[in-house]
Order: sequence, then C-alpha cells, then structure tokens
Amino acid sequence: MGAGNAALCSAISAHEQGANVLIIEAAPLEERGGNSFFTGGAFRFAYDGVDDLRGVSAALDEENLENIDFGTYTTDQYFDDMYELTQYRTDPELCEVLVRNSLETAKWFARQGVELRPGLGRQAFKVDGKFKFWGGLALHISGGGPAMMEALYRNAEQRGIEIIYDCPAQSLIQEGGRVVGVGARLRGEAVDIRAGAVVLACGGFESNPEMRANYLGQGWDMAKVRGTRFNMGQGLKMALAIGAKPHGNWSGCHSVAWDVNAPATGDLTVGDQFQKHNYPFGIMVNAKGGALCGRGRQFP
Repeated sequence: MGAGNAALCSAISAHEQGANVLIIEAAPLEERGGNSFFTGGAFRFAYDGVDDLRGVSAALDEENLENIDFGTYTTDQYFDDMYELTQYRTDPELCEVLVRNSLETAKWFARQGVELRPGLGRQAFKVDGKFKFWGGLALHISGGGPAMMEALYRNAEQRGIEIIYDCPAQSLIQEGGRVVGVGARLRGEAVDIRAGAVVLACGGFESNPEMRANYLGQGWDMAKVRGTRFNMGQGLKMALAIGAKPHGNWSGCHSVAWDVNAPATGDLTVGDQFQKHNYPFGIMVNAKGGALCGRGRQFP
C-alpha cells in the first residue's frame, strides 16, 4: 500500500528476494510520489570517513577532496542524536536497526539508481578556504525528492513491478487470524486483492484535519500541510480496526516554518520551496508575543 519512497523500497527489496509484487496507490498517476516527493533530499547515515562515503556516492570522484572536510558521523554520534531528539523515547530495537544498518542501507539505495552528492550548498561552510560539514548530513539526494522518486519509479518499472493508481485501500482481509489481502476501491468499484503479505507503507494522518485535531490538539485541523493530500491515515485506521496495538508518540509531529500563502496541502509544481529556513536581520514571534530562536527555544 502506497507508492512513495518507503513503499517503493519495500517493493524493490521484496522483488530482489523473489517475490511477485503489486503496489496500490490512492493518488492518480499525475499526483504520485507521496510525501517523499516534497523532501529536500538530506540523507542521514553513519560513516567513519570519506572511504565510507565513496561507497555511497560515485560523485565524490569528481570533487576536489583536498578542499572538503567531511569529518565523521559515527554510530555513537547517530545514537546520541536520536536520544537527544527524542528525549530517550526512541524505540530501542528500531533505533538499533536504523543506526547500525544505515550505511549499508545508503549503499543499497544508491545501487537502485538514486544519485547522492555532497551537500556543499546546504550542509557545509567554508572555514579557512575549506568546506567543513556539520550535523552528519554529508550527502544529499541530487535533485531532491522529485529525482529520488523518478529513479525509484524507473527501477520498479524495469523490474516489472505493477503500480495501480486511483486505488485507495479500505480494509485488511483476514482469514484464520492472519492478513491475506486488502479490500480497496479501484476507480470507485470495490475490489479484493489477495496477497501472501501486505506492507502498509501509505504514510501517516497529516492530511486528515480530523485526525490532526484528535491526536495533535486544538487548532491543528487548520494547519497547512507540506506534503501530499492523500496521507489520510487510512493504513493506521485499517490496522487499528483489526486489533493492531497503537505505539509511540501520537501527539507530536515534524513541522517546519511554512509560507502562510501556501495551499492547504503540497503543490507538486513548487515542492519544498514554501519552507522558510531563516529570516535575516529579524526574529520570529509566536502568537503569544514570544520570540523564538533558530532551534525553537522561546525567550520571554
């Protein structure tokens, strides 16, 4: 379920292991890409030096590495950032999988046709004539979300993986206590799609005003959404309906400063460009008159 980055990577990986894969996507062809289309392309993984980066990006051979200091972003640094960001609420088992497999995952990602390059224009500063990276984000996807998705769609097409658009899932089909398929609507008609396994990779509930207000709190139904209008929380609803256990933090989210004139949901022709990264020679003031610094800390 879904046809964004997570879904396509799952589909490609399953195909590599010999599975016959079908992808169903709620959006029409012309609006495909999910939230992945709107990403700026920063790609975080652990690395011990430039040799690790070479294993991910062939583009490093084109760079004058004498003028670039990539530093390191070790697994310990990655763990520390995860703990600080989540205030130690990160799921320990999933965090282990994420961090310790991050370099090999980046290499796999590059092998699927996604091009990564040094993020010199975004994640590095010149110090004494030499670019110096910070924050652990040495490589970025060349072309951002649109280029990433195009590469993954091309990969799936070459593998013969079928994608059915305008086909939102409605329910999970169960037999004998296990999931054996999905009930969906294909161009308005109810269909049952049987499968040996179902992967829910259809995003969260950020485009559903009712669910935002319910889980994030008062006023969140009025928030503008950075990404696709099709992330309505349907996968979560379907899973909960058959007894899945809710887990994690449902009252928080990743949000960014966004243009007040932007549409209610993401515009494919604009992508990530509604985001406001900084305000030179100024401050941000919230609705209560409190000034916010760059990391979101509030001053009286």
